[in-house]
Amino acid sequence: MPYSQPTLAQTATALASRLNDPANVRWVLPELHGYIREALRWWNACTSHFRAQDGWSTVIGEPFYDLTLTLPSLRGQSVTNWQVIADLQYALLEPAAAGGTWTGTDQFTLDQLSTAVQRRRDQFLRETGAIVTRTLLAQFIVSPPIFSGRIDLDEAMLIVRRAAWRVTSTQTLLPLLRTDDWAANAYAPAWTTAAGRQRAYTTSVTPPLQLQIIDAPQADGTLDLLTINAGAPVVSATDLSLGIPDDFAWVVKFGALADLLQGDGLALDPHRAAYCEARWQEGLRLARTTPVVLAARIDDLPCTIGAVSDADVYSPTWQLVTGVPKKVLLSGQNLVAIWPPPGGTGGPWAITLDVVRNAPVPALTGDILQISQDVYDTILDYSQHLALFKEGPGQLELATALYDRAARAAGIDHRLQQATQPARVPLFGQQPQDRRGASPEQRDVPAAIAFVEAD
Repeated sequence: MPYSQPTLAQTATALASRLNDPANVRWVLPELHGYIREALRWWNACTSHFRAQDGWSTVIGEPFYDLTLTLPSLRGQSVTNWQVIADLQYALLEPAAAGGTWTGTDQFTLDQLSTAVQRRRDQFLRETGAIVTRTLLAQFIVSPPIFSGRIDLDEAMLIVRRAAWRVTSTQTLLPLLRTDDWAANAYAPAWTTAAGRQRAYTTSVTPPLQLQIIDAPQADGTLDLLTINAGAPVVSATDLSLGIPDDFAWVVKFGALADLLQGDGLALDPHRAAYCEARWQEGLRLARTTPVVLAARIDDLPCTIGAVSDADVYSPTWQLVTGVPKKVLLSGQNLVAIWPPPGGTGGPWAITLDVVRNAPVPALTGDILQISQDVYDTILDYSQHLALFKEGPGQLELATALYDRAARAAGIDHRLQQATQPARVPLFGQQPQDRRGASPEQRDVPAAIAFVEAD
């Protein structure tokens, strides 16, 4: 059952009273609403407080599903660049103008804010691996003796997390192990001319936007990639989704503030820039380990949860043969795979997931915050701390006690959850386990050994 109080309007009134600004002269209502929403998202990022269950039906033969599309109400990406830029304007004592316009001072420009948001957003994607993108690249090999096995990648691809090769003529598909050219040259020096199957891939000596397949394919095929991609360009005139989990939009905001407050001239504010950089690092640590999928069912029967990288190592043909789904595999915070891919007799199958959902933030003043009374006080503490940021380094330092109190409450909530979850470590550890398979080094397996194992 949902909570019955308080409303967003009541919370904003309480926050304004704490700030001794009941008439909303220094802090206008849209600004206070933004702080309350950010506080709810920060709380969920720290505690995984909001959880829900939902599902979808499988598509025959399709192994991969993006949670931002299949569960949009729970895991959608609704925070946009205009919302973050408005938060930046409030924090920098600039008037929050209508999206795509600038009515502030000459200390900053709209382009500076947009550039800072894009830089930190892409850095967030690269450092956390939170969003994984699947791409199919068809390759037509007209003259096999000349084809080197090097394939051009899109400029948006920052990191290749997983690669598989499907031969067009036979439709056989096997994952490629990550290796490097030293291992390939040392353990299989004839790989450049061999006619064997494709076993591995490397980006160790290729140009930045190329991938080398080992052995070089001798027939047409499709490269099945899972990659970490840069986000869409942040253009001040266009309002687009940031392309990251909603609960971590505040991380991008603090990262952008750290950049903006390290500028020359009047913009230079080393104390608050250092604070913002520390909050950025805090957000990255949370995003790397935060759980998303906690439990899974297939046709209402509980199933185990694994990682795409583990399936590639222990059952390399998992993506090749369809059948009755038995297991759910994870990659990043958004991508889910079904093992084996749905097919054969029966189906479609219902996939039901228990997930840590996006924090339900109030949109209208009459909307109710879905939190208990003890968490309500913490949300006010953190919101007040955010509101005092624009008052300068002195006020921010004095407001540190509010942040410490909120962080302590999050720690207490964490310990209380531990008391009721005997297997919390493996439960929450299901999500980031795929990161261990990003490279042979992360699996504690030397690259040379990984290459030999693929033979």
